[in-house]
Amino acid sequence: MSTARLGTRRLVLALGALIAAGALATAAAFVDYADVTVSLDGSRNTFDIRTAGSDSPDWRPTDADWRQGNPNAYEVSLRSGTTLAPGGSLAVRVSAQNASPRLAGLLSLAITDPQPRGNATDPQTGTYLELFDQLVFTVRDGSTVLFDHVPATALQTYTWSEPLEAGRDVVLDVLIELPSTVDNRWQGASTAVQFHFEAENS
Repeated sequence: MSTARLGTRRLVLALGALIAAGALATAAAFVDYADVTVSLDGSRNTFDIRTAGSDSPDWRPTDADWRQGNPNAYEVSLRSGTTLAPGGSLAVRVSAQNASPRLAGLLSLAITDPQPRGNATDPQTGTYLELFDQLVFTVRDGSTVLFDHVPATALQTYTWSEPLEAGRDVVLDVLIELPSTVDNRWQGASTAVQFHFEAENS
């Protein structure tokens, strides 16, 4: 496995409204009316989710670590020569930050394969090229377990129950395992793993 990727979709709330109120008065055959317009400033109501990550077990994001993950995913560089043998595992930390000036948002996480190759095989060796579907994921947010040894083929989107407040972040401990039952048919296979964060203002 050569890279782990972090992705995020940013939902932007643009608040700009035009309110028209009509005041109507009648007197004999005369009708009078007026329009009142009010513009609302939405410059501080933008909604922004940023991402970061590392393969260091003690890593915590700093201000310099945060990156936009939309439209291109933020890539976590793994140690040179990182491989995943059957029965082995890889630990990474990934994080999402609500960089909005003041809006909270419900955050969700989906773990996906950004470039799925299905059952494609190497034309020379006949071995499979795609490793993602063989992986098993455990994800923790502190003491809360989001995914507990879930095979890649059974992954579903996880949504936090409480909104992520403006300026706050979550740091997730991710364990990616390759079961010992994976045989030589996947010799040399690889994959990227995308942690796709999406948030909706609440």
